[in-house]
Amino acid sequence: MPELWRLTRNRYGRTAYDTLAQLGITATVMIEYVTTLEGTTFDTDGKRSYSVEVCEPARVTSLDAPVDELRPDEQVIAALEDGRPRGYCFTSIDAAHEIDPLERTLAFDGAYIRRVFADPDHRNCGIATAIVAEACRRAHERGAGRATALVALDNSPSRRLFERHGFEPRQRRRYVRIGPFSHRSTKAR
Repeated sequence: MPELWRLTRNRYGRTAYDTLAQLGITATVMIEYVTTLEGTTFDTDGKRSYSVEVCEPARVTSLDAPVDELRPDEQVIAALEDGRPRGYCFTSIDAAHEIDPLERTLAFDGAYIRRVFADPDHRNCGIATAIVAEACRRAHERGAGRATALVALDNSPSRRLFERHGFEPRQRRRYVRIGPFSHRSTKAR
């Protein structure tokens, strides 16, 4: 039997989710991953064919990065190979963000890492790992003592990425809406 994320993390699953949302039906489970940045060492492997650095949002638009949703204080961390973007993430410090799937604004102490993406043609070669490591390193340099990421329950690849990086699941956030009726719950893990 295929893993759930293979059924939901594609254009057909996204279309079904969006169609139901337009009809007033949505259900989301997100796991809040947290790691401490104090005393943490970050991957500095120089043997890769790409660099990972802070860049202007325009550098990652060729990957269809949703740069229009960036906050003014957010950084774009990108993996660049010969000047071409291979992946990115967005990182903010001590900020509040509208979390669309939860239909709620959440405030994050320390770094909030979101929108981690690696070009499908360059996956499974350490790009996402290097991006998250660099995001954590830079957040620590900017004074953050911890980093948080919200990951959908069905996004197994991202969950594994953050778990490999020492992030621990702290809370499970559930949200269900059917028309005007909604239910939210947060459960410590």
